[in-house]
Amino acid sequence: MRKFLALALFLFLLQSVAFAAGGAVKIAAFDPNEAVKNSEPGAEAIKQLEAKLKPESDKIERERKEFIKLQENFQKQAFGLAPDARQDKERELRRKEFELTENMRRFQNAANREQSSKLAEIEQVLGEVVRDYCAKNGVTLLIAKVPGITYYVEPASDITKIVTLELNKGWAKRPKK
Repeated sequence: MRKFLALALFLFLLQSVAFAAGGAVKIAAFDPNEAVKNSEPGAEAIKQLEAKLKPESDKIERERKEFIKLQENFQKQAFGLAPDARQDKERELRRKEFELTENMRRFQNAANREQSSKLAEIEQVLGEVVRDYCAKNGVTLLIAKVPGITYYVEPASDITKIVTLELNKGWAKRPKK
């Protein structure tokens, strides 16, 4: 029922916009994630991000493999160990597991921060490019294609490829910092 009411309200508002715009409404949609990912600045940012994070990623992967080996060795030796030695090994394994989990969490947080900073400038240029494109081409309403929210967009209304090309041009023209 809520979805129906939301859709009805949306259609009512769309009619209002059409009436205010003189009757002609041009609707388009684009996938912002796809536009950024397939653009030149997006590809460049991904390469830079991977290069910067690779050493830490490799280190964590080595730690993970070492932890797995420790677990396997403990499982093989567990029955032959004295109760005190067994408890010590279990404690050591829990400590190593905690350290590995913490390192993975820190790495993920650092990767997210780095990704956000790299994408911020690209998204700013994307916003400018989209506004310019819509103004020049008479687009009244631009919808972002978001999985789970946007279920269908007529292929003729999808301007993702055009926006990607415009983003590449806008990125090349932006003032360098």
